[in-house]
Amino acid sequence: MSTHTVLQRSLTNFFSLDVKKETSTIVFNSADLKLNNASLYSDELKQVDNSPSLEDKAERCVLSFSTPLPVGSKAILSIGFSGKLTGAMMGYYKSSFEHGGTKKYYTLTQFDPTAARRPFPCWDEPLLKATFAVTIISRADMVNLSNMSIGSEVIYEPQTTKVEDPSLETLFSALTTQDSPKAQFKISNFQTTPLMSTYPVAYANGRFAYLESSYKNSLSRNTRPLRIYCRLSMPSISKQKFSRSMRKYLTSNTLSQSWILWCLKAHDFDAGAMENWGLVTGRTSAFFLDPKKAGVAAKKRAIAFQSHEIAHTWFGDITTMEW
Repeated sequence: MSTHTVLQRSLTNFFSLDVKKETSTIVFNSADLKLNNASLYSDELKQVDNSPSLEDKAERCVLSFSTPLPVGSKAILSIGFSGKLTGAMMGYYKSSFEHGGTKKYYTLTQFDPTAARRPFPCWDEPLLKATFAVTIISRADMVNLSNMSIGSEVIYEPQTTKVEDPSLETLFSALTTQDSPKAQFKISNFQTTPLMSTYPVAYANGRFAYLESSYKNSLSRNTRPLRIYCRLSMPSISKQKFSRSMRKYLTSNTLSQSWILWCLKAHDFDAGAMENWGLVTGRTSAFFLDPKKAGVAAKKRAIAFQSHEIAHTWFGDITTMEW
């Protein structure tokens, strides 16, 4: 699935479907989104339904088609959608902080348990796994993060940059910022994830600083990068060395971590922490401490949070409950 999410701009989700049973309806999850231009392609067949039926209470959407999809066939479902970026601390949301006397913004996600359906339409149930190809469009001076590493990143240049999704051309023509109407934007394409549920999908954007290290998995013997991110206004990123050291130890001794691991600390975060695949997120108070000043209880609390999230990258992200 390829996903683009922006503020009040209509873009498109593309779903690759394997039809296991003949059907003339498709049911998926959606909440607080405006949906339009639903199209279904199956071999030589194209069906269009411009008026999907939304069940608000159940947060489900039903698409009905005149010709059933035969069992064993493959189909591509495209759905136009748009939504608002709010500070609700669930789904895809925004937060702010003061830096250098001005207000700065960053965005991040919290999809557990059922908020992935808020930034984009999807099958938002743990048993229904898919691969995700995330693209983030941002100011050129911003940092973009997601579950996987960046496969390609380019500065957008009108008339010269190749954009596969036609709706993005409309988006770029309308993009401005408060401080610079002519600001440069970039396109960050992340590598496709392995099969995973929707709730540990994650992405973030902002002016972040980081510490970098690496770890070697005790079973695979592979060496992978490890970064701890925080917003620029935090007192001293050097205080995260205790957090980084513990995470390095934990990842080196678990089976689950054979990929990159980023960790983002956020002050506006409803859960204590979240085991997103490759991009663990959590409250500043849960991870951020000064090892020279923090007592044993605070250190034990930070270790408990980190070991809990790292354990969930195997018992949860890979081996997942049905519901």
